[in-house]
Amino acid sequence: MSSPALPDVPWLSAFPDLAGVRDAAGSVALQAASAHRFPAGTRIVHAGDPCQSFILLAQGTLRVYEVGENGREIVLYRVRSGELCVLTLSNLLAATAYSAGAMAEEDVEVVMIPMLQFQDALARSDAFRSFVISTLSRRMGEVMALVEQVAFRRLDLRLACLLGQLFGENRGDPVEMTHQALAQELGSTREVISRMLKEFERMGCIRLRRGAIELLSPETLSRLSCAPTP
Repeated sequence: MSSPALPDVPWLSAFPDLAGVRDAAGSVALQAASAHRFPAGTRIVHAGDPCQSFILLAQGTLRVYEVGENGREIVLYRVRSGELCVLTLSNLLAATAYSAGAMAEEDVEVVMIPMLQFQDALARSDAFRSFVISTLSRRMGEVMALVEQVAFRRLDLRLACLLGQLFGENRGDPVEMTHQALAQELGSTREVISRMLKEFERMGCIRLRRGAIELLSPETLSRLSCAPTP
């Protein structure tokens, strides 16, 4: 029995491994998928909602976050083009509601595979299952690194590391990011982050501007991020 022909849709180009699926169960799952576009700032997933689809991201970036009882938000990870959402994967496998939220940081194209077709493909398609497991393994490593940082590294070191990463992505240009956004990345408060940033400015490694942070001394910032943890 021949497997169904894969649909000729643009979003598959973002997932080379899935584009190579040729077995029946995997092909049926891909045929059942639907693509949806959302503008930046849209909440794609709400914590507590039932999880009914497996989510892939064909374009843009999703921020997956959790809000604590004290109202603070911490970023767990980001889903980028060509990746699957581990949040939906874990909730589908456990048959539970969404345990966290996800928001579009920029315009996104989200691909949704219905739960039944996803479960059948995971059980019967080697190629589909391999794609899911390899992505899950990589993402779990990132989440464990986050847990280790939160549990064992001082907040000032984590802030210095985050700034170093952001400046690196911007090739040293000023980072346009609010103190509140930095606090959400690190699971802290705006007031605490603002105090630390002012101390970094006093030390001469950054300059604070309205809605932006300018890098003055990469060497000083690097020393801050590499300071020993007591």
